[in-house]
This record gives sequence, structure tokens and C-alpha cells, in this order.
Amino acid sequence: MKYTLNFSLKLEKNGSHIIYNPEDFVEKPILISVPDVVKLFEDFIETFEEVGIVEQASTRSIQSKKKETDNVSSQEQPSEQKSAATSAPLKGLSGRVSICKSKELGEAVLNQFCTELTKYLQESCSKLAPENFLSEESSLSFSGLREVFEIRNYLAKYTKSAKKNYQEGYIAVFII
Repeated sequence: MKYTLNFSLKLEKNGSHIIYNPEDFVEKPILISVPDVVKLFEDFIETFEEVGIVEQASTRSIQSKKKETDNVSSQEQPSEQKSAATSAPLKGLSGRVSICKSKELGEAVLNQFCTELTKYLQESCSKLAPENFLSEESSLSFSGLREVFEIRNYLAKYTKSAKKNYQEGYIAVFII
């Protein structure tokens, strides 16, 4: 399984689902795909709230539908025109996401995750030697190290920041 780690400054939550709007996310998501790192990450997100994702219709498509309803034949009755203009498109569930408000992330959970990532770093680095440094077998270790550093930088930026808008933001983990 693969995941992406995202951060949203404003997440529109509606009951047990969120409305997905790519513009609400701060930066490009981080892909987490190395099996050992994925296992550590799954343990970390166990405490997150799992919600559904609903795609939000874009403003452009709503405007084009409105134009269509505005161009309705003048022979139709006013009540028919009103119902066509006010009907909203159906929204369908398009996936699931695990979310956690940045300021509500438990310190113990975050410390345990950091401990596990540190162990992974130490073990991966100890496996590297001049004999296998350029070998194909060490590629997975380097990929895992890169992911750990990206996760560290991302979490340090968004969970340890004193900026109020980061504290009010959400960590969002999408399953790919």
C-alpha cells in the first residue's frame, strides 16, 4: 500500500467526510511507498480520524450548467426554470482519508513515531558499506532514507510550528 502525506490550512469537513479541494493544500504531497517506512507510517496514523472524500464540483462546471439553465426555452413555465436552476449535482464518495488536526496530534504518538523513524535511519545506515554503496540492493535503503527525511521535514514544519494557521491546519493522509 502507498500513502501521500498532505497538509491543509483549511479543510472543509462535513460530518464524516471532507470536501476535496486541491487548492486547500499547502504544498505538494509526500509519497510514502517503501514497505518498511509504510509500516511505520501505518502505526503512526492509527489514531487519525478516517473520513470519506467528496469531490467538489468546480466553479467552472457550475457556471456552465447555470448558462445552460439560463438558456432554457422561453416556452417552459417559470416553475420548471426555477427547479432546473436550483438543482445541485449529486456528490459521490470518491475515497477515504485519515486526518488529524495539527494541534491535536498527541505528543506521545509523535514521539513514538520519531523514535521508530530514528531506529529505521540507524539500521538503514548501518547496512550501507563501500562494497554495496552503488549496488542495486542498496537502492531501497536510499529510497527509505529519502522518505524518512521528507516526513521529518514535513512534520517539523507543520506540527512544531508556532504559526497559528499551521496549528489550526490538518494533516491528511491519502491512500493510493
